[in-house]
Amino acid sequence: MSPERALTWLARLARVLSWPFARFDVDGGDAMNDAVDTGIIVVDHRSLFDVVAGVIIFHKYHRYPRVLIEKKYVDSKWTRPFARAIGAIPVDRAAGRGEAFSAAVDALQSGLTILLLPEGRISFDPDRPTATGRASTGVSRLAEASGAPVIAAGMIGTEQIWPARALPYLNPFRRRPVVTCRISDRPVVFTGTDHTERTEQAMAEVRRMMAECVAAAERRTPRALAA
Repeated sequence: MSPERALTWLARLARVLSWPFARFDVDGGDAMNDAVDTGIIVVDHRSLFDVVAGVIIFHKYHRYPRVLIEKKYVDSKWTRPFARAIGAIPVDRAAGRGEAFSAAVDALQSGLTILLLPEGRISFDPDRPTATGRASTGVSRLAEASGAPVIAAGMIGTEQIWPARALPYLNPFRRRPVVTCRISDRPVVFTGTDHTERTEQAMAEVRRMMAECVAAAERRTPRALAA
């Protein structure tokens, strides 16, 4: 079974299994989906639930992106079946990122979408809900090498389902947290050639989308939460 077909079924299964524990509020991205055949989707990283949420969310757009995941999760007996089923690209920090980078470029050039979490590690500060951690310049380098556009997305609420350094909250009797995602309708416009500056431009767009998520969460009414 191809990773794309596996992702289709996994997205449906994940949505059913997550229904007692999570709700989703997703908006934006339609114009991007119509105009961009292949690209690099960048999103913030605040929970181990981010990848599962991404699989569910992008199924709505009929996108089944390859995800760059730290090698230990691809090799772990607990996460290996899921990681391999979705065609995750392992990133070996100890050995350098050359192999993962080449695999990601090849995937983009063959027409696949890449989902990238540039922070690499979970970064969530409840006092600064739209802050992001230090980001790898891989997003800029990957865009330059492949010529693919970069689309920013913001996602909040996943930390309420699976907090960092804790087991997931899988209690069907509590009010289900809402995972809010906003996707930009336009690619990131890079200026200059410095990869650090270009990466910050991408992360600024991610934070803009996160701010839209926060605003949506603040506007949400009890009736909308129950939907």
